[in-house]
Amino acid sequence: MKKKLLVLATAIFMVGGSANAQAVEQGNMIIDAYYGFPNLYTNVFKTAYANSGTEIDLKIGGIGPVGGRFEYMVADKIGVGLDVGFNNSNITYFEDQGANRYEYDFSTQKLGFMATFNYHFLQNVDMVDAYVMFGAGYGNRTFTFASTDPNYVESSVESLIPVASRIGVGMRYFFTDNIGLNLGLGFGQGGLVNAGISAKF
Repeated sequence: MKKKLLVLATAIFMVGGSANAQAVEQGNMIIDAYYGFPNLYTNVFKTAYANSGTEIDLKIGGIGPVGGRFEYMVADKIGVGLDVGFNNSNITYFEDQGANRYEYDFSTQKLGFMATFNYHFLQNVDMVDAYVMFGAGYGNRTFTFASTDPNYVESSVESLIPVASRIGVGMRYFFTDNIGLNLGLGFGQGGLVNAGISAKF
């Protein structure tokens, strides 16, 4: 299996490099849309509540990480841009207290904006773009706790340090001159893995 993957990767690079060009170059603008995995807080909610047995009609869900990136190539190997990301998680359940049944709703969401710096290290490959990236900026997470229980004190809490960041690697495969797919691996905003569609102008 490893040999097959190596042959496939080599073939892609050979085909892509046949035109002696680069997938991206100075002056290009690239827009990525992506969806990431995992949603950390959704998994935490599932681990904490799914097997406790005290909740009624337990529902756990979430969106994202989902986001978009813009990059401008200031040089053939250097790109700067902006990454906007969003994710949320929520848990809803009911509990019986005597003759009464109350609903409880816990949720969290984060919106982040990062300035990004990308170093593109592939040369002479006109279909595949690969890069290492670093991003840092503003990211605010809020936690909201609500209930129909009249004795429950509803509250909302925000991040003490509203920071968003990411370090990782990424790849784009352009199957036309302007449209392609993207894949990212890293730590921080966007999840451990994210993938989506790319447009180059």
